[in-house]
Amino acid sequence: MNRVISLLFGTFILLFICSCGEDRTYEYIEKTERNHWIMDVLKNKYLWADSIKEDKVNWQNFFIDPHSFLNEVIDFAPIKDKWSWCSVDTIKEDHYQRGFFNHLDSYGIDFMVMSDPTRATSRQYVRVTSVIDGSPADRCGIKRGDFIGYIDNVKINSSDIDKLVSGKNRTLEVYKLSVNDDATEYIWADEKTLYMEKSEYVEDVAFPVVKTFDVNDIKIAYIMCSRLLEGPFELNEQSTKYLEDLNSIIKNLKASDPKIVILDFRLCNVGSIEMANRLTSYMLNTTFQSQIFAQTIHNERRTGENVIYYCDPEALNNSLSPSDVFCITGDYTEGASEWVIRGLTALMGEEHVFKVGLKTAGQCVITENVESDFYVTLHPAVAFVADKYGRYDYNEGILPDLEIDESIYLDMYPYGDENEVVLSLILNEINNMF
Repeated sequence: MNRVISLLFGTFILLFICSCGEDRTYEYIEKTERNHWIMDVLKNKYLWADSIKEDKVNWQNFFIDPHSFLNEVIDFAPIKDKWSWCSVDTIKEDHYQRGFFNHLDSYGIDFMVMSDPTRATSRQYVRVTSVIDGSPADRCGIKRGDFIGYIDNVKINSSDIDKLVSGKNRTLEVYKLSVNDDATEYIWADEKTLYMEKSEYVEDVAFPVVKTFDVNDIKIAYIMCSRLLEGPFELNEQSTKYLEDLNSIIKNLKASDPKIVILDFRLCNVGSIEMANRLTSYMLNTTFQSQIFAQTIHNERRTGENVIYYCDPEALNNSLSPSDVFCITGDYTEGASEWVIRGLTALMGEEHVFKVGLKTAGQCVITENVESDFYVTLHPAVAFVADKYGRYDYNEGILPDLEIDESIYLDMYPYGDENEVVLSLILNEINNMF
């Protein structure tokens, strides 16, 4: 018996040794080549490429999913990188989602979840903060500032919020918030039942509201901008529809010769540097010819790719040239809209550019789309976006000159309504200025 056991044990050891000697290098290469590709791209293009130390990355991490691997590597950056990301080409997703609103499959609203503002119950409600024109939510009559208490006859709670993002036809119980006769407490008013159609593709409106005001004979133009892209890229990456819209808007506003322009960036979370330059140049005049709007600063390996963006000459020749610009900011104000604010401040001077609202997101970089053969597209931060003076120290956000949080107010009027909290405050300020 002992001899049999010894023989079996010897055979096991022999097999173990043989199996350990088998070359499995090809398996390692095959299973890790995608993440090695990500590493190679970052070591070349990444803004903080010098911070990446491949020997500091645990070998096991080369086997994890690309999103997690990217996060592991960019964690070496000297500042928190909240801009680099990667996408799986086979998964359809909205890369320009804003809060709860996405373009690909949506009811067309954004909202916030809050406790009962009347304090009569411990229930939760949803307050609608924006409604996209032409969306299912817009068609059914939901308004900005409305409170939703029931979805399909069921009291709303935090676990139900996905039902307001996308899905089937919905029945909603909607309320307005009001005050009692002696204005001592909040009460519910104007209860109504709305029927909302199923979710669908919803095209964002790049410039949803354009208006003019007259304050003490001062002409004021108001332009709300929800995205600074040349076109709706969800449908066609070569589209220039939004650029054409902007050109037409400026042409029409020019006839009123506004002295002050209000740029509302509360919903503007995406855009290109070229489109930001276009809008900025429309706020200037021909004396700014050949002046720098912005400049990109790459890592030391790619200094030859640094670009200086001079003010757009065509826009300067057709500009509104106001004396002052007010910029309304919010949580979603990010990227291109911040570059407009920085560019205008550097060119016009801080005394002519006023910021009202909330601190911005702080995207001081541009990202680049790098495609692969692995069904993954990498979007690393590749360059700082600096103003004419080379300053890009706003990664923590741009602070408003006057901070105001519209969400704490009783009424939330439509954007562009002169009674709307932030716009009303600015119009009153202009009234005091002149």
